[in-house]
Amino acid sequence: MKKYMNTILRMAAVAAAALSFASCEGFLTRDAENQTTEEAWWYNKSILSSVVTQCYAPMPGGTLTSGAIDASLTDNSYLYYNCKVENEGLSDNGVTVANYINNTAITYGTAQSTHTHPTSVWTQRYRTIRRCSRYLENWHRAVVYPDTNPWEGIQTVDRWEAEIRALRAYYHLELFLNFGPVPIVDHVITVAEQELSRPTQQEMVKFIADEFELASKNLPVNPQVADERWRWTKGACYAYLSYLYMFVGDWANAKKWAEEVIKLNKYDIYESPSDPAHSYAEQFQYDAYTNNTKESILTKNKGLSQSAMRLAPPSVKNGTSGVSPSASLIDAYELKDGRTLDELSEADRLKYHLNPTPEDRDPRLGMTIIFPGENTMGYTWNPWVAGNTDYIGSRNSTATGYWVKKFLSPSDFTLSRTDGGSNHFMLMRYTVVLLNYVEAAIELGQIDDPNIYAYLNKIRHRAGMPDVDQDKYNTQEKLRELVRRERRVELAFEGHRLIDIRRWHIAEEVMNGPVYGAKVPEKDELYFVEERRFNPDRDYVWPIPNTEVQSNDNIEQNPGY
Repeated sequence: MKKYMNTILRMAAVAAAALSFASCEGFLTRDAENQTTEEAWWYNKSILSSVVTQCYAPMPGGTLTSGAIDASLTDNSYLYYNCKVENEGLSDNGVTVANYINNTAITYGTAQSTHTHPTSVWTQRYRTIRRCSRYLENWHRAVVYPDTNPWEGIQTVDRWEAEIRALRAYYHLELFLNFGPVPIVDHVITVAEQELSRPTQQEMVKFIADEFELASKNLPVNPQVADERWRWTKGACYAYLSYLYMFVGDWANAKKWAEEVIKLNKYDIYESPSDPAHSYAEQFQYDAYTNNTKESILTKNKGLSQSAMRLAPPSVKNGTSGVSPSASLIDAYELKDGRTLDELSEADRLKYHLNPTPEDRDPRLGMTIIFPGENTMGYTWNPWVAGNTDYIGSRNSTATGYWVKKFLSPSDFTLSRTDGGSNHFMLMRYTVVLLNYVEAAIELGQIDDPNIYAYLNKIRHRAGMPDVDQDKYNTQEKLRELVRRERRVELAFEGHRLIDIRRWHIAEEVMNGPVYGAKVPEKDELYFVEERRFNPDRDYVWPIPNTEVQSNDNIEQNPGY
C-alpha cells in the first residue's frame, strides 16, 4: 500500500518543506514561480525577528486564550490542549469541565491512538520543532549589523539563535514527558530521512540536556527588556534542566541544576510589600508584576488573559468553569497547625473531610479554591440551586461544587468582557526550583542538608504556615511524604501534578476509582463525580497518533494502544 508521509516530516517532502512560518510558508519552497529559495528568504533582521515570534507563539499558557496564534493554520484546535490550568483535570487534582476540551477518554482509561488531545500536542509540537530547526540552519544567511552595545555582551542574533535552541529543546521535552522517547528532530529533515525512529531514553535526555546547556551559553541572566519575562534566559534553561532530570530520577543532576538557578542570585519567592499575609495569592495577580516579582523564571505573556471567562460559572459573564477541584486535592491541605487529616481522630478526620472550611486550614486552600456559597469577585458562587445555570454538573458549570480561585483577578471581573484581561502565566517559577532541590536532596539521602528545611520553611512561611516539625519529619520516608504534599498544594493547577504522579509512579493509586466533590447539602456524603480507570501497563504515556504509526514503518507505538 502506498505510504503517506508521516506527520513529523509531511511538509518537508519533495522540495524542502511546505510548512514554515505563518504567512511566510510559501517562501520555503520552489513549487510555484512566485516563490523563492531559502537563500533569498533569510535576508534581514526583521525576518529573523518575525520567525522568532512564530516559534514562541505555541508555548503553552494558563487558561485557554482563543485566537489563531498560528496564522499558517486554518484549524487552531490545538489551543484547547495548550492550557496548563484546564488540563490539570488529567490528574487527581481536578476534573476538566470546559466544553472545548474532552479529556474523559484519557481519565477513564479508554483513549486510543486517534484521540484528539495527544494528536494535537504531537502535531503542533513537531510543527514548531521543524520551524526551529529551519531557523537554526538558516539564520546566518541574514545580513545583520552588529549591536553597538550588546546586552550582557551577547549580540541580538546570537541570543535569538539560543532562544530558538531552547524552544526546540522545550518542545522535545514536552513530547518526552507525555509520550516517552520520541523522534529527535535536530535539523531540517530530508525526504530520505523522513521515517524517523524513536531513540532510547538515555539518548532523548542527552539531546534535550545538551540543547539547554548549549543555549544557556548565549542567553542573558536578565531579559533585555524587563517585562519580557517570556523570553528564555540562563535561569530558565537551568530550571528546565533540573525539571528534566527530576522526571527521570537523576537526582544528582536535578539538584545540580536547581543549585545553578539559586546561585544566579536573581530569583526569590514573591512577598507582597503591602499585604504579606496574601503574598501567595498575590503572586498570581497583576500586583506581582507591578511590584517586579522575582519569582517568575519563564512566563507565557498574557497567558491568563481570559482566566475570568474560563474559570467562572455561566452566571458570571458566561463563564465556562474550566476545571473543577477535587475533594482529594482539598484533603491534601494541612490544618493551620501543620497536622494532616491522617493525623486526626477518625471523627475529626470525617468532620474536615465533609466540611473542609478553609479558615481552619493551610491558607493556600482558601487562596486556591472557591467553596460553595462563597462570595468573591463580586458574586456568590452557588452550585446547589437546581435549575440554575451554575447548578453542579450543568454545562459549563462546576463538576465538583468547587471552582479555581488561584488565577482570578478581581479587576478582570469589572471589564465589559471577561476575556479582556492581560495577566501573565508563570510556566516556571522559583518555588518549583526550590522544591526540586529539596526533593532531589531527600532522594539522594542527604537529609542532613540544612537547605531542605530552610527552603521548605521559606515556602511555608510565605503561605502563612508554621515551620516543618523536624521531630516528625526527620527520615527520608517522612520528608518524601512532606515534599510531595508541598508540591501538590503549592503548585496546584499550574500543570505540574500530572508529571509528578507519573514520575513518582503513583498514578495507578490516585487515578483509579471514584472522584468526589463537595458535601451534598443535608447529606453526610460527598458529591460523586465520576469513576476513573488507570492501567499502569499503558497509561503512563499517551499513544503515538495513529496517523504517525500508519505512515512511518520505523516508529513503534506505545504498549497497549
